[in-house]
Amino acid sequence: MQIGIGIVAFLVFIVFVIVWYLVLKRSIAEAMLLGLLVCCAFSGIQNIPTTFVTSLKDAMTEDVMAAIMLFTIMSSIMTQTGIITRLVNILNAILGRLRGGPAYVSACASALFGMVSGASSANAATVGSITIPWMRESGWSKEVAATMNTGNAGLGICIPPSSSMFLMLGLPAVAGVVEAGDLYFALLCGGLWTLVYRLILVRYYVHKYKIPPISKEKIEPLGTALKQGGSSLAMFLGIIIPLVVITGPVATLLEGLASFGEDGVDAMNIIIWVPVLIMLICLIEGRKLLPKTLDGWAKMLLASAKQCCNCGAVSLFAMASSNALNQTSFGEDMTTILSALTLPKFVLILIIGYVIALAAGPMNATSTTVSLGPVAYSAMVSVGVPPVTAIVAYLIFASTEGASPPMSSPIFVSSSIAGLNDVSVMFKPLIFHYCIPIVFVGVLVAMGILPIIGG
Repeated sequence: MQIGIGIVAFLVFIVFVIVWYLVLKRSIAEAMLLGLLVCCAFSGIQNIPTTFVTSLKDAMTEDVMAAIMLFTIMSSIMTQTGIITRLVNILNAILGRLRGGPAYVSACASALFGMVSGASSANAATVGSITIPWMRESGWSKEVAATMNTGNAGLGICIPPSSSMFLMLGLPAVAGVVEAGDLYFALLCGGLWTLVYRLILVRYYVHKYKIPPISKEKIEPLGTALKQGGSSLAMFLGIIIPLVVITGPVATLLEGLASFGEDGVDAMNIIIWVPVLIMLICLIEGRKLLPKTLDGWAKMLLASAKQCCNCGAVSLFAMASSNALNQTSFGEDMTTILSALTLPKFVLILIIGYVIALAAGPMNATSTTVSLGPVAYSAMVSVGVPPVTAIVAYLIFASTEGASPPMSSPIFVSSSIAGLNDVSVMFKPLIFHYCIPIVFVGVLVAMGILPIIGG
C-alpha cells in the first residue's frame, strides 16, 4: 500500500510545526505560517503563490475567523463592565462548594448544547462564553479552562441530532438499513459514554491541579448574589435569543415566510450572533463601569487588539494550512488506506478510529463524513459490527474534530475567550486526554463492550 502525497503533506506539516516551535523555540504563529508554505508546496512548487493566496483568502472569509475576533473583544468587554464577576458570584452561590463545579457544568452544558447545534465551534463558543470565565474565577488556569472547553466541543457531533448523523443516514450503503429513530437513541447512548469519560477526566483534573472548593467567605448567599448582580443574568439572552430564532417554532415560522425562508434562517450563524449580542448586553448593563475618557477607551481597545493579533494570526495560518492540505489528495489518500485494511476486528476498528481522528482535524467532521464515512462504515460492518453500532462508533471517532490540533477551530475559539496567547500548550493534553481516549471509547462501543440501545 503506497502512502499518498496528501498523507505525506500532513505528516510533514505536523513534524515541521513541532520542530520549528518546540525544538527551535520560535513563535507558534511563525511555525504555522511557514507550515502553510510547506503545505502549499505539495500542490506543486510552481503553484505555491496561487495556493497560498487562495488558502488565506478562504480562511479569512470563514465565519470562525470573525467569531474568534468577536469573542476576544467580547471577553475584554465582559471583564471591563464587571458583568462576569457578578455572574460568577451567582453561579458560585449555587455550585461553589463543589470542587471543580464549573468544569462539570462545562461538560454537561456542552452535551446539552450538542442537542441543539451539531457544530463543535458553535458549542465551544456558546458554552465557553460562560464556563471559561467562571472556571478562571474559580481557580482554574486559562490553559486548562481553554483545553477542557475545546475537548468538550465535539459533543455536538456525537449527541443527536447532528448534521454528521444525517449525512451518515443518507449514505447509499446505510439508506434503508438504518432508521433515524433507531440511530437516535443508540447515538445518544454513545454520546453519553463520551460524556461519562469527560466527567471522570474533570475529577482527575480537579485532583491533579488541586482545585479547591470556593472558600466560604467568597460564597455569598444566593439571595444576596441575585440582589447585587441579578441583572448580569441578562447576558444569557445573548445565547437564548439566537437559539430561539434558529431552532424550534420560531425558526419554523420564519422558514415559512416568503420574505425569509430556510435560507434566511440558515444564514443566521450562532457563533457570530452570540458574541455580538453578549457585547451589546454587557455594554448596556455595565455602562457605568465603561471608560469615561478617550485614553481609557484606547487602553481597553489596544488590549483587545493585541489579543486579537496573537490569537488571530495563529488561527488564520492554521485554517489556511487546512485549506491548502485539502487541495492535495489528503481525503482520497485516507480513503485508500481504510479500503486496504484487512486486520483482526479490534485492530481494524482501532486503526479506523485513529485514521478518522487524524482526518477530522484538518477536514472537519462534515468533510470527513462525506469522504471517509462510507468506507469506514462498510469496513466495520464487514468485520461483524452491527450497522447502527458502526455509525455510532464512527460519529464518536469524528467527534474528536474539535480537539484535534493544530487546525481545529474550537482551539482558537476557546483560547480567544480565555485570553490564551500560546495555543500550543493545549496540544498535548488535547491529544492524550481527549483524542486518544475518546477514540478508544468508540472502539469499545463498536466491540459491544460499552452497550448502546439498539446497537
